[in-house]
Order: sequence, then C-alpha cells, then structure tokens
Amino acid sequence: MKKSIFPILAVVTVLLIGCEDITPEANKVTCTGEAYRQALSEIKSAAKRQVFSSECESFRKAQQMGKWEFNPSPEDDF
Repeated sequence: MKKSIFPILAVVTVLLIGCEDITPEANKVTCTGEAYRQALSEIKSAAKRQVFSSECESFRKAQQMGKWEFNPSPEDDF
C-alpha cells in the first residue's frame, strides 16, 4: 500500500508546482497604466500583489531619480 501512495504524491506535487502564481517582473511596461491594473488583477495572492506593487513603486522612484535637467546657478552680485 505504501508503494502505491508515493507515485501519486509525486505526481500531485509536480502538478501543484506548475500551478504556482507567478509575479510579473516590474518594468516600464508592467508598471504603467492598464498593464499595471491587469497584472494586479491576475495575481491571486494578496501578499504577492503587495510585493509587485512595492516593486513597481521602487521602479517608478528609480526612474524619477534618473531624470534631471540642467538649471544654471543664479548670477552672483559681488
């Protein structure tokens, strides 16, 4: 009886691993607009939704840090 349970458990384990909820990668495409809302709606786990949301927030902040423009210093009055 023990020999017949092991193969069944192995098959069930392999099938369940394939059903894992995968978190999308945070990038320019997945963290903007409709793609962001769609990615959040597809993630079933609340914890993974929170992780994806925080990764997108970090990605957006990093993008903002990379943007800059040259502002000349005001002229000195000596």
